[in-house]
Amino acid sequence: MSEPAAPEQPPPGLDMSEFKLKIDHFDQVHVLGPENIIDGAPNFRQVSGFPIFGCAQPTENGFSDVLEKVPKGTEEKPVKTIWYNMREEPVIYCNGEPFAPRHPDRMHENMSIMEPVDEMNKLEQSFSEIIKARVNADEGKKLKIDKDAEFTENPMDRENIEETIEVNTVQSLYEVFTGLKQKGLKNLELIRVPVVEESAPREACFDILVDSLKQEPAGTQCVFSCQAGRGRTTLGMIIACQVKEILICTELRKMAEIGLVPQATAEDLIKQKFEFPLPRGQDDDDPFIKGEFDVIKELLEKLPSAKDGKAKIDRLIDLCGPGPKGTGLQNLRECIIETKWKYDVAPEDRQVAWRQIILNFMERYFYLICFATYAKEFGPAGFEKSFVSWMDEHSELRKMIENGKDKLEWYRQVDPAKLNTLKDLMNAPNYKENMPTIIRTIYEFAFITYADLPRGPIKNNSMRKLAAKTLIEILPSEVSTKVQERLDEQGANPDFVTLIGLVSFYGQE
Repeated sequence: MSEPAAPEQPPPGLDMSEFKLKIDHFDQVHVLGPENIIDGAPNFRQVSGFPIFGCAQPTENGFSDVLEKVPKGTEEKPVKTIWYNMREEPVIYCNGEPFAPRHPDRMHENMSIMEPVDEMNKLEQSFSEIIKARVNADEGKKLKIDKDAEFTENPMDRENIEETIEVNTVQSLYEVFTGLKQKGLKNLELIRVPVVEESAPREACFDILVDSLKQEPAGTQCVFSCQAGRGRTTLGMIIACQVKEILICTELRKMAEIGLVPQATAEDLIKQKFEFPLPRGQDDDDPFIKGEFDVIKELLEKLPSAKDGKAKIDRLIDLCGPGPKGTGLQNLRECIIETKWKYDVAPEDRQVAWRQIILNFMERYFYLICFATYAKEFGPAGFEKSFVSWMDEHSELRKMIENGKDKLEWYRQVDPAKLNTLKDLMNAPNYKENMPTIIRTIYEFAFITYADLPRGPIKNNSMRKLAAKTLIEILPSEVSTKVQERLDEQGANPDFVTLIGLVSFYGQE
């Protein structure tokens, strides 16, 4: 695949003249520790055993520093590097720092652009010209930019602040990349794979990656980046690992067939490189950590070949995820249930965003299993059939994930017998004398309900939230009314300890 040509005119479809400019990097964007830290390229890492790297969107200087870490071969035998931009939204550089446009009314959402890649590249160049015009229109070359006051996982908790900076240079990502090549980095190619943040990729994105790699030598280096180097970067790394593994295994087996290496040696090499055991985690046997959700189980039942696909992609997800199994930031399977735990403890007004993220993560995982199943079937022959065509032939899978991705237990099923016991204790004439027993029973009730969660703050917060909710639910009406009025006056969420104090106070009246 060739690099995008510099566009001569902006696309007509989207007016971005009023869009704001938001800086990519934020405080504590780098979370991988000091081992491989590169200034200007947070979260840089390599997948163990693969020529595949990932990072956050680099600064202009960060690009060069990352490429210094990537093997280049020799002058006689140079090694090619493909840089994958996993972002759908345009990327603009001011003073060498990366920024992205945001709609003025949706400052905490990256853009979603349902256009061909060429149109996205034109849009990026067009927005670069808009920013250049803004800078040139100001006598002091000043530009208003936006950033988050601090990073929070839930977009609804983010606070936007505006600043003004003096701007010396404005470039599109294409212009930055062209500058790199002019500095002598000739064996370098840029490919855009347009994925929306924390969402499932479009089916065509899988084909962009496959088409870019299926004719490449095994040694071709791959670097993936998105805003923070998290979900989209990890997604690209997983897919590239799958493609490269299939190509290498196919080549080794062909060599064995024609007698260049013994069959046993070829299989031994494959096992050593791609099937070595990974470290076990303490929650590995948890069905949800293993990705055994209803819609995934339905997929494995209706498409039996997906069982092998799931096993293969799960291993690669682990390799590309956090330690001890991998070197990355996010496990694209485990993040589904981990986000569900956050949903469980979030206030109701914040659950909306968590729920949508969970559905997106479920769909992304489903499609990764589908891709692995397709790749196992058509990869050894050179990926002659596209993933989009394969999905067309299995169109029922699209309906399956659309209808099944929200088949989760959105509300915890509580033990009705224990709840009735609590209500009886509270409704008794001497309920004040029963309070120690009630409190102990509520704690037991919460512990049993969340017994499946691993120890830590999420489990503790879940238990406290359920304990408070349960206590409010079983209070006598005359006490409940007074407690609720007091909480409304304070504008406070009903913390369990606070509730006990209020119940004790109003229960004395």
